[in-house]
Amino acid sequence: LVIAWLLPMLLDDGKWIPGVAYTDIDFHVFSDAAAYCSQGESPYKRTTYRYTPFLAQLLAMFGSYKEGGRYLFCLADAFCGWMIAKYRQRQRRQTNAEKHKQQNNQVVDALWWLFNPLAINICTRGSAESFMVLLPVLVTVWIVTWARSAKHFQRIALAALAGMCHGISIHLKLVPIIYMGSFCIALAGVDSNPVLAATSSAGTTFSTIKAWAVALLQPAPIAFGIASVATFLGSTALAVHFYGITALEEGLLYHFSRVDHRHNYSSHWYWIYLARAAIEGPTGQIDSSQQQQDVFLLQLLPWVGRLLLVPQLAFLASSSFVLAAQDLTLALFVQTFGFVAFNKVITAQYFTWYLCLLPLCSHRFSLTKSNMQAMAGLIVSILLWLGLAYLLEMQGLQVFALVWVASMIFFLAEVNLLVSFLRSASRDGNETIDHYDKKTR
Repeated sequence: LVIAWLLPMLLDDGKWIPGVAYTDIDFHVFSDAAAYCSQGESPYKRTTYRYTPFLAQLLAMFGSYKEGGRYLFCLADAFCGWMIAKYRQRQRRQTNAEKHKQQNNQVVDALWWLFNPLAINICTRGSAESFMVLLPVLVTVWIVTWARSAKHFQRIALAALAGMCHGISIHLKLVPIIYMGSFCIALAGVDSNPVLAATSSAGTTFSTIKAWAVALLQPAPIAFGIASVATFLGSTALAVHFYGITALEEGLLYHFSRVDHRHNYSSHWYWIYLARAAIEGPTGQIDSSQQQQDVFLLQLLPWVGRLLLVPQLAFLASSSFVLAAQDLTLALFVQTFGFVAFNKVITAQYFTWYLCLLPLCSHRFSLTKSNMQAMAGLIVSILLWLGLAYLLEMQGLQVFALVWVASMIFFLAEVNLLVSFLRSASRDGNETIDHYDKKTR
């Protein structure tokens, strides 16, 4: 909270670094949308507000005190850190960890998130990721883990509760929908099913498909699925009821075809930029002499954005059926990491999506030389991209191609780190993870 008060005061308006402000532009968007809500108007009157209207309504409770939203996000981030630490303590108790190491372990638990520089930076800048994405996802993981060890009727009730939480998280931000399959598989108790545990990576024979169908049609995964869909549809319908179809178009459908090129680590940003430049021309307006071609390109861009979801969906499906059956948190981390790496839009906030899940499955990974080198490579690639992006956006130097090369290096570093992590995870003797590791490579 002290950082959230001090750094914006010191660094905003380019006081230290010319052209760079500490507060995230999204925070200004949130605040403006909340101001509209305070006046009884729609938050979508604020251009580029593409979130649930309920976030703006919540922030409107702070009135003219805009910084209240920033502090709310910081408190949500701290609660995420507390949940991560508690989950890791529970994991150690289940694995009979030595009690005399408990004090040191608590320090390590805190370092994973509460003192993570990136997590601190994201929330203190006014980003709502911890509040809208991380906290609901961690709560769902907590409840699903609890449900897996519960008795029959309690298991179903907890599954329904987890589904409601998951439905809310999808409404708040679409990305948690990628975890639907993994949560259902975890609740189906696939890891305790000897048939599926042995065949989860052995192909798609009829007997395997039948066994999967029987497992997923159990009461717990069905309750989770129904509760998730019902809660998501109900909250979305409520938003549309109060704010019209714009709430659906801007808060949900827009993200399926989003093809932004600014502030984007993804290797896809360059062709998006070139396509928009071809459409708009040097004046930034559509050239009427090529209007027919421009209209075609404008219609094509969203479809290209949707097609880029195909490799992500294939990756998510394979990781759900193979990894979630063995280790839920490992599956969620791998899915999120891969989803972000292959996404057509990547901003700094996206890194927190998988960093909050990494502590939950870190026991799977060994601190090998290969992992250390892969992590160092990723950090260097990020610094390279940031340096070139600063020259482009803040200093106005024409280094577009170099930024794109940096984006490609960053993508390769991400893939290399994921493969390195999976390789170290497969060394614990788990044949399923070892098989998935070879397929991923």
